[in-house]
Amino acid sequence: MAKAGQIPYSDAMSAIALPKVWQGSLGIRWQFRAGGSGSPESHSARTTLSINGVTQEGFFVDVFHKESFLPHVPDKVAFALVAFGARVLCLDENGVSNHVNMVGKGLPHYGLRPDHPHLHIPVPESCSGYAEPVDRADLAILWRYFLERANISGGPEFRLPPKDEQQMGLL
Repeated sequence: MAKAGQIPYSDAMSAIALPKVWQGSLGIRWQFRAGGSGSPESHSARTTLSINGVTQEGFFVDVFHKESFLPHVPDKVAFALVAFGARVLCLDENGVSNHVNMVGKGLPHYGLRPDHPHLHIPVPESCSGYAEPVDRADLAILWRYFLERANISGGPEFRLPPKDEQQMGLL
């Protein structure tokens, strides 16, 4: 998954505002990532986007999923819009948050710890470090919310990766 790199606020906001079209397959093409040292396995996917009918190098969506094995703790999921090498918009879900908004002075959630799920958005001070809480919902609804906020059309339905790795090749 791309890091939260820094680009100017105006570039981040322009990247979000541009109408973008999903260029990937009809579904999310999950890639298996083995867990290490007792960590659970995870899955990720990356899909390019087009703008005005042209696939844009450097514009893509990163999707990440790690199943939770703890009762009452949701799976770890992240949906990120990456532009110009920076994660400019990201929706995270994973139970209790340790993230404190250290940027965004004057905004409603400055200095607070937004619960999960939350949406990382650029603020004039920084392209990363500020998140707004999002109402808890099914992952399919959060996925649609992310696509809408990222101004991406044509995205597929959200489906979790198959539990059986033998099925991965069938996607």
